[in-house]
Amino acid sequence: MQIGWKWMKRLTLSGMAAALIAAGTAVPSTDAAAPRQADVYYVSDGDLYRVATDSGVSQQLRRNFDGTELKPAGDYMYYLYDDTSTTLLRLSLTDSVAKASSFSKDKRVVHFDTEGNTVYAMDDKGVLYAAPANAGKLTDGVQITGMADPDFPAFKVVGDRIYYNALKDGRTTWVASQKTDGTGSVQWIAKGALDNAYYARTDSKRLYLMINTDPQESQYSTDCMVLYSLPLQGGAAKALNAKSPLDANAVYSGAWANGYYAFNKGIRLGGDGDFDYAKGQGYVISGTTGKVIKLHTGSVHEIANVGSSSLAFNDAKGIAYAATIVNGKVTKTKKLSVGSVGYIRNLTNQGVVRSTVVFAQSGAYVLNPATLALKKMTGVEWDLCQYEDDVEGIFYVNAADGGRLYRMNENGTKSVKLTDEKVSRIVLIDKK
Repeated sequence: MQIGWKWMKRLTLSGMAAALIAAGTAVPSTDAAAPRQADVYYVSDGDLYRVATDSGVSQQLRRNFDGTELKPAGDYMYYLYDDTSTTLLRLSLTDSVAKASSFSKDKRVVHFDTEGNTVYAMDDKGVLYAAPANAGKLTDGVQITGMADPDFPAFKVVGDRIYYNALKDGRTTWVASQKTDGTGSVQWIAKGALDNAYYARTDSKRLYLMINTDPQESQYSTDCMVLYSLPLQGGAAKALNAKSPLDANAVYSGAWANGYYAFNKGIRLGGDGDFDYAKGQGYVISGTTGKVIKLHTGSVHEIANVGSSSLAFNDAKGIAYAATIVNGKVTKTKKLSVGSVGYIRNLTNQGVVRSTVVFAQSGAYVLNPATLALKKMTGVEWDLCQYEDDVEGIFYVNAADGGRLYRMNENGTKSVKLTDEKVSRIVLIDKK
């Protein structure tokens, strides 16, 4: 069976796109601080703009802008020119006349990320850097390691440690961790690779890593995915399903939710190369015990938290359900009252679920966790929608108003127009 991939950062549905930036296991609560305001960066007629959510004032930053993977740090925006570029560019957010410049200089960057005021980047030689955002160039920062595996460039920063794929003894790929300042010894966690930063997940106490123990196999899907758990601050890792690894496609077609990882046994690729969710059956593996629980007779397409012990999900038929799990068993499943569902997502703040939103052909709906009733978000007629952890509201391009940018509150009762320009794409939501 051929291998497939489903990255969770951006997915599309019938003219509507929804983006979720995962930042830890969301735990339902009411104790989190209020969501923050943000700057929304968007492209209109080829030009890059920024609008503040609190003021609603737009500012043109650059004309004729091209770029992808935009990530802010310090006074700059870091990005790549396109998906094939290895030059890490940066653009001043304070000097409107400054031109974009190369931050990586002569280094070929295969992966990068930002965290606070620090830029992390791996070059094609396996050198992993951490540089202050306002440094002159990437190499002015700290060299964390020179033995990263550039063939598997994913990494994840968790607290003061970075988890990455390294070449142990210069030959074999292992998941390793080290302090972000490059000091201290390397912790070797497991043989294999972290395929994507999405497969690293945290809660208040622990870090969970879904590790591919056979990363060199790129053609066929094999039983190679093992879930590891370790203390959030680093320490000994425990394999939760070492004796029964999960199939790669089963995992790649799944997602995290409410302390579980959902996967689809028996899923196959369709003729278009995408997952055929009409095949297979949905299961979850517990991040606490490693126990596998059957969730649905068909494959699970999307899944999200509902309350403290329930999961909302949809299948290939667009039917949505809410299932309650108690003591390792599904005790109740309810069909939700909307059809043609494409996506089910959580909006979170500091790891706390603020809302569970169901995206369907007929619009978007907020799911009440107590009653499982759905409330339609009024006035929704969008071509593009985006939201981010810790930022209040949902941002969407309103087709009914000529493609202008709007923000809707999360109970779906009020929307505010943010721009007069026609928006072709939202490229970034940056927390203030």
